[in-house]
Amino acid sequence: MTPARFLISLSDRNYRWLWTAMWFWYSARWMELVVLAYMVLVITDSPAIVGSVTFVRLILVMSGPLLGLVADLINRYKMIFVIQLINLLCMLTMFVSSLTNVINLPLIYIIAGIMGLGYAADYAARRPFVADLVTKDKLTNAVSIDTIAQMGSKVAGPLLAGLVLSQWGTTGSYLIISLMYLVGILVFVPVNSTSNKSQTGISASALWQGIQLVANHNILRSTILLVVLMNLFIFPFMTLLPTFARDVLFIDEGRLGILAAADGIGAVIGTSIVAYRSTLIKSHGKWFAYSVAIAPLCVALFAISNDYTLSFIALIFMGICLGIYTTMEFTLILLHTEENARGRAMGILTMAIGNIAIGWLIGGLLAEMYGPQVAVLVMSAIGFVAIWIILLTCPDLWKPTRVHFEGRL
Repeated sequence: MTPARFLISLSDRNYRWLWTAMWFWYSARWMELVVLAYMVLVITDSPAIVGSVTFVRLILVMSGPLLGLVADLINRYKMIFVIQLINLLCMLTMFVSSLTNVINLPLIYIIAGIMGLGYAADYAARRPFVADLVTKDKLTNAVSIDTIAQMGSKVAGPLLAGLVLSQWGTTGSYLIISLMYLVGILVFVPVNSTSNKSQTGISASALWQGIQLVANHNILRSTILLVVLMNLFIFPFMTLLPTFARDVLFIDEGRLGILAAADGIGAVIGTSIVAYRSTLIKSHGKWFAYSVAIAPLCVALFAISNDYTLSFIALIFMGICLGIYTTMEFTLILLHTEENARGRAMGILTMAIGNIAIGWLIGGLLAEMYGPQVAVLVMSAIGFVAIWIILLTCPDLWKPTRVHFEGRL
């Protein structure tokens, strides 16, 4: 496969502008997550409070189905633009508050809540927007290239967070994050997309139809359940990285940034593999299944490690699974839903992702009581068993992909 085929979706001008904008927005978000966790830990010296802040941030992601219905009704371009503008205003607020030394926990919780709503709305609108821009034969490649931006920025964001934190503290960090959101908005302006408007309108029945679509489709239902388990038990280790850095590995902010970027490096590798093989993949579900089966083992290895190098390697392999998982979760949803239902299906997926808020809260409490290593090890073990129960009860995931729609919405 030639490089041209690897980047085939970038041949579309509109998708190319979107993809560039996403690099800035993704990098800003990953950087902000590291800065937020570090700042709260410094202010409170409590992993439990760190977990509670991230809980507030992501519990509002549970509003995903309703926001997905909105994404099916209005122009997704305008929706994405407004979301990123709100994110910019939130980060400017944090910058000014840090600069004037008036930053406090109530403000942090409020901003976290607003960013959580924006995160949910973005997920509900953006991936269907990607599907609006490219033809179906380019969809897997487009999602994988988009995920490369997401995961590549997961390398750049934490690395930049560690560098800026060590040099300019939280004030400088929030200034850089604000500038990144602004640049992304300016790059996004030239994107031209037709308006998508569903005929359903915002109603309880339209929302219920979206829920039924997912519940009655074996692959969609199993995908959502696996996403719930991954976010509830496997991914919460991410918010505990500052605690691991301080209490287990005994490393400074700079090396924390490198460690936080490790799974992003692996994710770029995993997603690049998918992008390279995108036109040859026959069973998207099988790729998804293997990624969710192996990821808990990588996290468990990270949990028991007291060595920085081994921890870094474990997160690299975790990232490879993450890259494949992230690409395939979105691809499976988009392939098995029609255009006028994609926002609702993606909203339900967003709600499933929002379970990470509960996982972060549980992880923070367990880390407070038993230490971060025990907390992550126990959660990854529970997740591993639950994941295999789903995998063994959904044989359709292991079969070649057959795209079909079960009724129109």
